[in-house]
Amino acid sequence: MQIPDSFKTEVASTFYDKSVKLLNYTEVTDDEGFVQVQSGTTESTFMANVRFDNLAQVQEAFGLEEQIDIILTTGETVSVGNVLEYDSIEYRVTGAIPYDSHNLITGIKWERTL
Repeated sequence: MQIPDSFKTEVASTFYDKSVKLLNYTEVTDDEGFVQVQSGTTESTFMANVRFDNLAQVQEAFGLEEQIDIILTTGETVSVGNVLEYDSIEYRVTGAIPYDSHNLITGIKWERTL
């Protein structure tokens, strides 16, 4: 069944109530060959539903082995490895799963490496 765009718009206006920043980042290789990532300026912002509860249930339901610190649902598309900022905390995207009428995004807290 295809979900109409009008339904997706209604879901977005009702549930996506938090502003999230998508940050630029650069990968730098040091003298020993290790790649480090440094987040930068805001590339764009988007609205999402942000959750910090039931993380273990989502991990189990989707077969995720890594621990997660945040779950977002949004109509926007982000990629694994992107850096997001919510409530002044940066997160590295570990999962980007298309799910029903939205995208389920999982992430871990991100420390600036440089």
